[in-house]
Amino acid sequence: MKLTSMMAAVALSVSTWGSAQAETITFAAGEWAPYIGAELPNNGLHSERVREVMKAAGYDIALEYMPWKRSFELTKKGDYVATFSWSRTDERLADFHYPEVAVDDQTDVIFYSKSKYPDGLNVASIDDIQAQGLSVIGYSGYWYEAEYNKRGMEMRTVTTPESAWKLLNSGRVDVLIENRVVGELSVQEVLGDAAGDIAVAAEVRAAPVYVLFSKAHPDGAAMRDAWDAHAK
Repeated sequence: MKLTSMMAAVALSVSTWGSAQAETITFAAGEWAPYIGAELPNNGLHSERVREVMKAAGYDIALEYMPWKRSFELTKKGDYVATFSWSRTDERLADFHYPEVAVDDQTDVIFYSKSKYPDGLNVASIDDIQAQGLSVIGYSGYWYEAEYNKRGMEMRTVTTPESAWKLLNSGRVDVLIENRVVGELSVQEVLGDAAGDIAVAAEVRAAPVYVLFSKAHPDGAAMRDAWDAHAK
């Protein structure tokens, strides 16, 4: 009886220990310093927040890094349960569960080259960019791509900050819309001393960014609810 009782106690202890372990879930993510990145401290500010919230909900979050467009499309298909950090658009509502609580609030601005426009550039919106016939560069999948498409504007698509800043600095394109903090950091890394040629015309958008939870993934809605229950 004593041996049986001891074995039962051990089994209960192992079961309790196992149930207390957080489940590991993989989110898709694109590199976006200083917010998301494999080489950043704690993988970036947004990664740190996402992990803290989901840890409180009982999940450990692993990140698989890939190009932004791919992270979006694979999560949309349900290959991943979630991806971050994305702004809210009407087009995305059909494919993703948006939580009530955002990851962070972000500000996007219009960057231009001072050598091309030494007197400054008087634009404060996408409508202004269109009205002046300015050429635009950007990343596929970002919120402004849909806005350009609605207006019949052609966007030169790039996949890396290096390409974006070098094209803007060369004068081959007129404007780039980018997150202010991300832009000011990455332009220094790419252009070095020449970064002084890049200026901000105006703030074009202030909006929260979210974790997108896939409607095609069986755990998407539950994970969204877990986020909202533990995010502050």
